[in-house]
Amino acid sequence: MQIALQGKGNRTRMARIQRIGTDRKFGLLFCLVWLCLVLLTGCSQASNAAVDTPAVLPAGQDGLSARASNAPPLGPSLGANTANQPQRIALPSIGVETDVVKIGWQSVTLTNGQTASQWEVADFAAGWHKNSALPGQMGNIVLSGHNNIRGAVFRKLYTLQPGDSVNLWAGGQAFDYQVEEVMILEETGATTEQRRENARWIQPFDDERLTLVSCWPETSNTHRVVVVAKRVKK
Repeated sequence: MQIALQGKGNRTRMARIQRIGTDRKFGLLFCLVWLCLVLLTGCSQASNAAVDTPAVLPAGQDGLSARASNAPPLGPSLGANTANQPQRIALPSIGVETDVVKIGWQSVTLTNGQTASQWEVADFAAGWHKNSALPGQMGNIVLSGHNNIRGAVFRKLYTLQPGDSVNLWAGGQAFDYQVEEVMILEETGATTEQRRENARWIQPFDDERLTLVSCWPETSNTHRVVVVAKRVKK
């Protein structure tokens, strides 16, 4: 399976995914979320247990949020009718079907005393970022999930391929999407500039798209896997 693998210097190379080794040197790993529009620039070493924890950056240093705020910028769905928020997702080609729950963020204090925002991560479910679009809206629906703990609902996300179907249910309706891109983006050791580039995938877009995000590989969290799917209307 060929997928885009992006690294330092914003270079893109094609790489064949190899079987993941057994080296269990895990970092205090940022799962999900440069994603957040607020990320931590460093990475410390952790124990031999698999951990994927949301990442944070001091508020206002992500280059994306113009407001002086502890929270990620508000998206178009906040304040809108959330009756149509995603409730369930299916990825038939990899045998995944799971609930979707709404997630927000919390304020955290970094070791240097600065305040930052950190996304929550859903356990045993996918999490809908509450400042992202709703199904049926123009915009970017963002769902994230664990890859190696607490249900690991997106463990095999990286094995999706362009053309695969994604089914989303909201407000009693089914919404169908088709995978267009699967990317693995460097996170641990990446520059702040690269992380900002990574973060653009969860920003608003002017089409109907669904973006799925998790960590990679299965036994660690050094990279992010981002899947972009576009709405298919029957």
